[in-house]
Amino acid sequence: MTTTSVIPANNGASTFKPVTSQPSVNGSTVNEGPTASVGPLPAQKGLSGGAVAGVAIAMLLVGLLIAGAIFFFLLRRQKKKRYNLVQTQPSPHALVNDATRTLEKGPTAVTSAYATNIDDMLPQPVADDTITDAVLKLRDNIKNHVRTYYHLSSIPAASVSQANMDQLATATGTSSARLASMLSNTSTRAETLRLILAWIVLSRCTGGRNESLLPGELAAIDMAIPGRDGSNAAQSAMYSKWKTVTGTLLHERISQNKQDSDRKQKFAIAVADLDSIVAPFVQNGLEPQRSKNLDMILTRSANFAFLLFSQPGSFRFEFFSEHGGLVVFPGLVQTIGDQGQVLGPPRVLLEKEIAT
Repeated sequence: MTTTSVIPANNGASTFKPVTSQPSVNGSTVNEGPTASVGPLPAQKGLSGGAVAGVAIAMLLVGLLIAGAIFFFLLRRQKKKRYNLVQTQPSPHALVNDATRTLEKGPTAVTSAYATNIDDMLPQPVADDTITDAVLKLRDNIKNHVRTYYHLSSIPAASVSQANMDQLATATGTSSARLASMLSNTSTRAETLRLILAWIVLSRCTGGRNESLLPGELAAIDMAIPGRDGSNAAQSAMYSKWKTVTGTLLHERISQNKQDSDRKQKFAIAVADLDSIVAPFVQNGLEPQRSKNLDMILTRSANFAFLLFSQPGSFRFEFFSEHGGLVVFPGLVQTIGDQGQVLGPPRVLLEKEIAT
C-alpha cells in the first residue's frame, strides 16, 4: 500500500515523498522506505535573560527571609536574657543569712561587691583595753574633780536634798535617805560625791535613759529600737548590726560637730542635775574652774558614749552592790557580744570599786 507524506521544506514549503508500506509477518503493516522527517528545531540550551533575572530575584528574597528569621530569633533571645536578669534581682524584703551570706527567700541574686562585702567595710571592734582605758581616765577625772572643787566641812543635815536621788538610790540598791546621810557625814562624803558624779555622767553613756550624751536624733532612735536588753536574740543581732553601720556612717559628722548647740544643752542639763544634789558642798570662789573641768569630763564622757554606741556589742555600767557596800565607781560589763549574741552571764570588762 502506498501513502503520501507531506514534509516541510527548509523554506517553509511542503514537499511530498512517497512511502511504501509492506505487510509484516504477523499481518501488521510495516512502513518501508523513506519516512517523514522534521526540519531543525530552535536551540534550547541555557536560560533566557528574563529567566535568569527571575531566579536572581527569587534567591534574593529567600536570603532576606532567612536573614530576617535569624535576626528575629536573636532579638527574642536578647530580650529573654534581659528579662531573666531583672527577675533575678533580690526582693527588698528578702532575708539574708549572716552565716552563709545567701538569700533565704527569692531567686539567686546578682548583687554588687559592696552589698555582699558590707561586713568587710565595717571597722573591727575596738580592743577591750581601749574601752577600759577610757573608763579609767574618767574615773581619775572624777576623783580629782571631787578632791579639788568640794569641801569636807560640816553642814546641817537639812541642807542635803533627797528629792533628786531616787534614780541613783534605785541603781545602787539603797535609799535616798541613806545617800543623804552619807553626804552629811564628812568621812563618807568624798566617796558619795564620786558616786553621784559618776552616776550623772556614766549613766548617760550606755543608753536606756531619756538623758543621753549621744546626739539628740541618734539618742531618740536608739531608745526606740528594740534589742538592747537582750530579751530577743534575733532583735539583739539586728540591733548590733544597726549600731555598727550607723556609727561608721556618722563618725565623721560627730567628730566635726563637738560644740553644737545640742551637746551644750545636754551638758547644761547634766550639770543642773548634779548641782541639785551637790551644791551645798561646792567650794566658794572656784565655780569658773569647776565649770570648765566639768565640761572636760562631760566631753570625754560624750565621746566615750559614741565609742560604745559604735561597737557591735552592748555595754552597761553596774552601780548595784550585792554586799551592801557603797559602789564608789561602777563596774562595766558587756551584755551583747561582738557577733550580736546575747551574753549570759555578762562579760566583765572592769570591776566595781567599793568603799571599804
